[in-house]
Amino acid sequence: MFDFESVCNGGICRIEPYVAGKPIEEVQRELNISNIIKLASNENPYGMSKKAIKACTQKLNEVHLYPDSHGYYLKQKLHDKFSYNKESITFGDGSNELINLIFQAFANDKVNVVIPELSFVVYTIESTVCNSHTKIIKLNDDYTINLDAMYDAIDDKTRIVVIANPANPTGCAVATKELYNFIKKVPEHTLIVLDEAYNEFQDKDTYEDTAKWLLEFSNLVICRTFSKAYGLAGLRIGYMLAHPKITAIIDKLRAPFNVNLIAQVAAIEALDDDEHLNFVVESNNKERVLYENYCKERNLFMIKSQANFVTIDFKEDAAPIYQKLLENGIIVRPLKGYGLPTMLRVSIGTHDENAKFFKTLDMILGK
Repeated sequence: MFDFESVCNGGICRIEPYVAGKPIEEVQRELNISNIIKLASNENPYGMSKKAIKACTQKLNEVHLYPDSHGYYLKQKLHDKFSYNKESITFGDGSNELINLIFQAFANDKVNVVIPELSFVVYTIESTVCNSHTKIIKLNDDYTINLDAMYDAIDDKTRIVVIANPANPTGCAVATKELYNFIKKVPEHTLIVLDEAYNEFQDKDTYEDTAKWLLEFSNLVICRTFSKAYGLAGLRIGYMLAHPKITAIIDKLRAPFNVNLIAQVAAIEALDDDEHLNFVVESNNKERVLYENYCKERNLFMIKSQANFVTIDFKEDAAPIYQKLLENGIIVRPLKGYGLPTMLRVSIGTHDENAKFFKTLDMILGK
């Protein structure tokens, strides 16, 4: 028989596959229930821009043709809107693919990678696949990233430092002023990868556009996505900003036509619809306050979030609570896989979805 494990490349055989949030259809099949709401995968409950929907519909008669592999018009849109250098931009099948490619390009068994505790599991998976030594850095007591400890962990073999801001699954964010001071100290041989999948939701009084730092730091890489605030999760499109030489390396590894035609059209139109984006962000932040108030009134601990989700600690095994929510048609995300068996991550839905979650949780907890 073929010896699968002995010939498996890198650390692939040592990793567990990523487990995504349960889709609605799966719960319908398993429990034979309807009227399900999904608050598990940090999706945008309001959908994508109506302008984007219209443009995508009009473009459907061209899907027999390959898309522009380099996304010329989307790069032009990002340049026109934010003044980003077009040579610093490359696109991925979601920002997740770009993170994969960064590790593939720069990590190996001779270097180490510094990652905060309770980070998006994909970072550790990719480091393991590349056989890099992974340094996991403990968070502060309030679940924020300890930048001093991150810096102390960097040595002459550190190739990549990854920081999600805001972070998943905690929702915590680092003020960009603090982040800038940290990046200034990091040696030039180390790449700093900022995963900004949720940056649109971050408090505006502590956030500034980190892309302008690319003029100062050639070792900075910024990954962003259209999946969250822009509502294009099902189309899979993200972008990376970096020094043009880094972008050129990643472009060598990208699959041809990795971002489909409809995704590119949707992203262009989404960037043009500030009204929809502002509605999504303002609605999310307003509803997030309701989660804060709900938890405070019921003496439940909630990690302070600056994202479109919250993480709640029930101080007991959360698996039964998760299951009862599921049986009542509400999908949330258990965090046992992150070493947090007493916590559930809940995506912030529409007002009606959140009201259903509160009412159902009250019933489960006997409130």
